[in-house]
Amino acid sequence: MNRPGFGSLSFLQSLVIILSTTFAVRASNNMLVTSVPLLAHYDLGFTQAYIGILSAMTSLFTFLATALINIKLDSGARRKAYILSNVGYAAVLVAFSYSSFITVWILSGAAGFLLGMIMPNIITSASLFSDPVVRDRVLSLYTVFLSFSLIMGPAIEAYLLLFISLRNIFLVFSLFAVVSALLSPFLGFPDDRRDGHRIPVISSFGFRTALYNITAYNVPFAILIAFAGIYEKQSFGISLSTVTLLFSVFFTTSLASRIFLSLKVKGRLRVRMYVTMALSIAGIAIMLISRNVWMFAAALAVLGIPHGLAYPLSVLSISRSFKPEERNVANSVFFSIMMLIGIFVPLAGGYFIDLAGFKNVMFALVFVIAFLLLLTWRTFVAWDRNRNTELQT
Repeated sequence: MNRPGFGSLSFLQSLVIILSTTFAVRASNNMLVTSVPLLAHYDLGFTQAYIGILSAMTSLFTFLATALINIKLDSGARRKAYILSNVGYAAVLVAFSYSSFITVWILSGAAGFLLGMIMPNIITSASLFSDPVVRDRVLSLYTVFLSFSLIMGPAIEAYLLLFISLRNIFLVFSLFAVVSALLSPFLGFPDDRRDGHRIPVISSFGFRTALYNITAYNVPFAILIAFAGIYEKQSFGISLSTVTLLFSVFFTTSLASRIFLSLKVKGRLRVRMYVTMALSIAGIAIMLISRNVWMFAAALAVLGIPHGLAYPLSVLSISRSFKPEERNVANSVFFSIMMLIGIFVPLAGGYFIDLAGFKNVMFALVFVIAFLLLLTWRTFVAWDRNRNTELQT
């Protein structure tokens, strides 16, 4: 089986490296973005405003690293940068346990930058397998492990916090980064020498469908993660523990949908994207008419399905639309746009929720998703007319 960039490693060895790295990096990254605000507030005395700026800065540096540096490096330089970034990421996690009011800013920016040099290369590595069915299955498994890490990471952290301090959590999770650093020399990198020609990423039909699809999920998801918990507590009078339990319903259906997709990789992307966006609209509609916490939980369960499907479908669309040597650029641009959404949507969402209320903002998102669904359909129609210029989907 052809595995460009993996050398003499077997398929199973290549798969284990990709999935282990994915779990280690995403679990430690999730701990980082949830625990740094707690550390900043309870240990360092940060206000809510400063915490918001601190979190946005991490995403900003991730965007800068991906969009300005990783995208421009050739394969050899990118491999070296990837290995050094993994080592640096482990060191930064250790340093967080000793951080002060000043150094936490530096470390947050450094962590964001290093993750921007790490994450796009894992995606690209997972898309290197030449057999289309194998490639789609590996990419689907990659997204399964992303979801699995979002469930297991917080569970591990919650258990450990019964025995150790929040600062020491960073030391424990630095071991995940050490695992990623040890595996980093073995991750596959494509031979992406392009002879100076420009890769038309934005004009690619496959990239545009991926972008519309991920935006239709990312925008409501960013709003839900930032503000749904506050709405639930205020509207239904539930405890913070129940708020957390409701989100676990969301992530459980997300994981289940990604497992299903990994088992059923064959199928037309367009149909699955249409269904994903339709489920987003349906989930929001249930949320809008919910009169109790049970209906709201049902809405979250429905919305977990497009959360699980949107990202892997977008990754599959990119992998089917670009040659191996072009995928680093495509994945870097894609990841950069995701970071921009993560920066600006919560800021804009907070403003509009203060202005119009949570439900009115979610109602407006129904029209945004419907418009993106229309754009997706039109792009697939145009793609059909230009089938000779792109890879089959």
